[in-house]
Amino acid sequence: MYRIITLDGTELGMADSVLYIKITESGSFAPTTKDEAIGVAFRSTPYNLVGHSDIEGADTVVVAKCDGGALVAHQRDLVDELILSALEV
Repeated sequence: MYRIITLDGTELGMADSVLYIKITESGSFAPTTKDEAIGVAFRSTPYNLVGHSDIEGADTVVVAKCDGGALVAHQRDLVDELILSALEV
């Protein structure tokens, strides 16, 4: 899984895969390889990758690979703690 994070630390969300994009000669976005990418599309919104500013007006993001299973397990533990706290009241 991948976390999409803005430079100010705001996590935009997570994705199973990353849609890397580039700008074509006609000015439209097209899927591309990670090596050729100037940005990513996340939830239908284009973002610049760190080191690029080709997409005018778009925020810059970091794409961080993460262990999705560990994150889900952590979330489950937090929910379990909340449930136990609520039952003790």
